[in-house]
Amino acid sequence: MFYDSQPYRSEKDVLINNRHLPARYIMAFMAFLGYSNIFLVRNSINLAIVAMVNYTAVNNNVQIIDNTTKPGLIQCEVYSENFTGKNEDGPFVWSQPIQALISTSFLWGYITTNIPGGRLAEVVGTKYLLTGSVLLTSVLTVLVPPAAYLGWQYLVFIRVLMGIALGPSFPSMHPMIAKWIPPNERSTISALVYGGAELGTVSGLLLTGLIIENIGWEAVFYVEGCFGVIWAVFWLFLVHDNPEEHPRISEKEKTYIKTEIAKDAHVSNKALPIPWKSILTSMPFYSILIANIGHNWGFLILLVDLPVYLKTIFGFDIKSNAVILALPYFLSWISTLILCPFADLCKKRKWLSTIAVRKIWTLIGHLGPALCLFVMAGAGCNIQLIIAMLMLSQVVEAGNYGGWLINHIDIAPSFSGTLFGITNGVSMLVSWLGPVMVGFMTDENQTLEAWSAVFIMAGSVLAADSIFFLIFGSGSEQSWNYKAEGENDEIESRMNTENNPPIVKQENTELP
Repeated sequence: MFYDSQPYRSEKDVLINNRHLPARYIMAFMAFLGYSNIFLVRNSINLAIVAMVNYTAVNNNVQIIDNTTKPGLIQCEVYSENFTGKNEDGPFVWSQPIQALISTSFLWGYITTNIPGGRLAEVVGTKYLLTGSVLLTSVLTVLVPPAAYLGWQYLVFIRVLMGIALGPSFPSMHPMIAKWIPPNERSTISALVYGGAELGTVSGLLLTGLIIENIGWEAVFYVEGCFGVIWAVFWLFLVHDNPEEHPRISEKEKTYIKTEIAKDAHVSNKALPIPWKSILTSMPFYSILIANIGHNWGFLILLVDLPVYLKTIFGFDIKSNAVILALPYFLSWISTLILCPFADLCKKRKWLSTIAVRKIWTLIGHLGPALCLFVMAGAGCNIQLIIAMLMLSQVVEAGNYGGWLINHIDIAPSFSGTLFGITNGVSMLVSWLGPVMVGFMTDENQTLEAWSAVFIMAGSVLAADSIFFLIFGSGSEQSWNYKAEGENDEIESRMNTENNPPIVKQENTELP
């Protein structure tokens, strides 16, 4: 038993007595593990495909002779003798556009269920929706190797189905955070929850590289496909959609959560009619949408195309590729644990308003990586500088978790799932074109010049969207969030007053 039904005395008591772990922290930790698993199975293909493709045949437009040839056309002879892993070609002769198609086909299905998934979470809750999403994806992951041998078209089909299954995964979490997490903890908790994506990417790259190196690329999907089932068992037992439904939460924590959330905005446990006209005419909403598009554009290009870049330009083997790509994401995860608690501290101490925090952290998370990409574009064969910029770009990218990513809940907590579904779905619809464009830009053209153009393109998109958010972003609860409740006369005065919540009389609501 993690905690009992009796109220505990203080935060000190929580830290000393492990039986009294707050229910909201357990929810956040289980969500973190869930997103780690999601990104593990979602992104494994991006490194595994390097072992699946015969790049010698692709780059030289020749027939396969054997599967032990080294990749040709390496421009930068900086490959270290310390990297001793296998560098064999795979069995499939897939051109660069086909590889990009396989990697990005996930997004075709993903965009179709983002909006329905976010709305469904508001209506029926997050718990069972996320469980079904993860379990179905685990089954599809195991089917990847046989689909690949049948043909790349079958693999694309499986990836599309995986996207459909995982579409609700991100939008469904915002409604749970809105009901469980007090406003002054949201940057920190969102960093923990969504930081699972970073750690899942890290573990996915390292585990994928290790499995390929020692067993083979097929085993990647068989091994990683089993993890979701284990997670689902613990998630179903430990997590509930809101504090009122939780059978083991203390009364003190439940009171604290309800009181603190009520100070900042109104969040309904019931699904409200969606104010579509107000949403689609809201500039704060569009500022989040544009920020999401820019983020996914840059994220997908780095995630999907960097393994190919490191192999074809520098000749790195699978193991080296995995380590180089994983380290920046690990540093990003560490950075979220620093940047996002500091964002909450700035709000709690009233050093910065909500919108100031969101805009500053978004600028850190977007302009920082943009500058790093511009440096990479001019770095040539300086692999040390390129790796340093990769690391730095992901360290500052962590600012997104305290910036635009949580801003949906600031402006409309009652519709946060729907808003995230819209922004994430539309952003994926647009940003999947990024890797496809890279595929055509580098197809039979694996040169420094082509990749410099890729990095400049990605950096320019990130810089432009951060400026848009700086101009139009908002941290205030929008009137259409509470007009749906028929309470605009009561709390209309809050609409344009940032960080000035009404005083709520309470007794002993210290942090449980």
